[in-house]
Amino acid sequence: MSEEPIGRLGPIVGRAGKVSVTLTDLSYRETSKGRRFPYGEFGPDFIAALHGALAGPRRKGLVRSTLVCPGCESSLEGIAVGPLGVTTEVALTRIPPVRVDLEMPGMTCPDCRRSLVMIGDRAVASDLSDALIDAFKSAGMAPG
Repeated sequence: MSEEPIGRLGPIVGRAGKVSVTLTDLSYRETSKGRRFPYGEFGPDFIAALHGALAGPRRKGLVRSTLVCPGCESSLEGIAVGPLGVTTEVALTRIPPVRVDLEMPGMTCPDCRRSLVMIGDRAVASDLSDALIDAFKSAGMAPG
């Protein structure tokens, strides 16, 4: 298999449900069939790295579990969930880092001011995946 030239894209935008994502400096391969992911396992690698880079509230307690901040352990009970903007960088070993700007459901810890997204919510996680797919499609990128 010959190596195709690697290019960089961005910003590219995708939306789904309550999630909006903007990807900047996204690597891709230019092939005779168009733009392709930079390598075969890119999709699952990117999703796993992005989920790992996002901070979300966690549950504490067995019988009466409550939401707490993973940073300072403050209770988040009663804190409203709403649209929250966060920026992170996804670093994968096989390509340069990708900047990811998100707007998705989340909250800010009242004590340490940490931005926490509701990535543990299945519907939000699904919307994030669908928003990424929308972004890839908007740039004409496909697996393969």
